[in-house]
Amino acid sequence: MKFAFAFFAGFFVLFSASFAFPFNSKLSEQELDSALNGEILIRNISSYKNICLDVENAEINSCLDELKELNPRYFVEVLQIRKLIDGDEVIKKLSELLSNVESYTEIPYYSERHKITTPLYSYCKILSDFQSGEIHNFTVDMEMPPFEVYTAEISIKTDYENFLLYKSKNLNDMACVSFVRVKENNLRSVVAAFRYNEYWIIYGIGAAKAPKIKFFTHRIEVAFISRVKSFCSFATSFLD
Repeated sequence: MKFAFAFFAGFFVLFSASFAFPFNSKLSEQELDSALNGEILIRNISSYKNICLDVENAEINSCLDELKELNPRYFVEVLQIRKLIDGDEVIKKLSELLSNVESYTEIPYYSERHKITTPLYSYCKILSDFQSGEIHNFTVDMEMPPFEVYTAEISIKTDYENFLLYKSKNLNDMACVSFVRVKENNLRSVVAAFRYNEYWIIYGIGAAKAPKIKFFTHRIEVAFISRVKSFCSFATSFLD
């Protein structure tokens, strides 16, 4: 009886620990521990049902619902948990960095296949820039090799203190110099940053709906994951 009680008590502690944060059971205890130790966690989730974020925020959940409707073939989560420090200005720093769209050409991207580092974006030109209250909207021409130049819509909402929500999507078809084409609105990214008790939660998700090409699916998946990782790692590196 004592053994059974100890077992279930221990199980309850482990099970409930992940729910001390805004995550569901899709995030393992090991993953949570890694994130709490400062690691930038990359999760190749492949499906909407494997999303680990569980937060009561209508704007974030609306973004996630849009990704569910997209039903992407490639789906990656990025998570970092940072201990709250007085005066750390996490939201302000992220907002300034993400709003400096033309600096995206400075984001380094490491190619697993070619074993070289190149800019994630080789070209970024702002076509329109409009700010109203807490929302900053951009229309941008971008080139992310091997894709040719495409137009993207970027929206950043922030209160500069406790909350930031970044959204982007392609506004036209993305042609690849080789074989892959991503149709309009089928490449999406979301970055949310918010306070949760004594922590900052920085959560990113990238999604792409692209055709499955025999013999190339794994290569495309690795490249997509690496690009999402590069973008999120670059953003969080400016917080240290």
